[in-house]
Amino acid sequence: MATEIDPVCRMEVDTDNPPGGASEYKGTSYYFCAPGCKVVFDQDPENVLTGAIQVNMGQKRSLLSRIFGKKS
Repeated sequence: MATEIDPVCRMEVDTDNPPGGASEYKGTSYYFCAPGCKVVFDQDPENVLTGAIQVNMGQKRSLLSRIFGKKS
C-alpha cells in the first residue's frame, strides 16, 4: 500500500484509495483523508503548501485558556 501525507491535516493517506479524493497542483498529485481537507486545499493550494493556512484539527483549548482568553 502506497501512502502520502495529506497536505492539510498531515495525516497518512492510502494513495490507492484516498478517502477524501485527490487533486493535482502544478503537476503534483495530493491525496486527502477527508473531503473537507480537499476543499480547503482546492480553495487555496499555494497557501496550504507554504503553511500560511493553519487548520485546527479539533484541538481544544485548555480550561484555563478558555477562562482567561489566552491561546495555549
